[in-house]
Amino acid sequence: MAVAAPDRGRVGTAWRRARIAKRWIAALAALGFGAWMGLARVTYAGHPKHAVRPLAIPQPLYEVVRRNLLQAGILAPATAPPDATTSTS
Repeated sequence: MAVAAPDRGRVGTAWRRARIAKRWIAALAALGFGAWMGLARVTYAGHPKHAVRPLAIPQPLYEVVRRNLLQAGILAPATAPPDATTSTS
């Protein structure tokens, strides 16, 4: 004698819909996480997007500035501050 499985009806349909919804949520979360990581890599300010150039002024400009500073005496050796003195009473 074969026993028929009970028909779950609405409960079985609800379980199936819940299982499908969980799979969709997991897939969307994985895709969202991947997109988030990709956007973070592209837009993060500290991440170098191309080769880094050293910060330096052109050599001719460097020579002109150095010559002008030497003429003005700015690159001369620093002078020591005056010694501290006390007043006599």
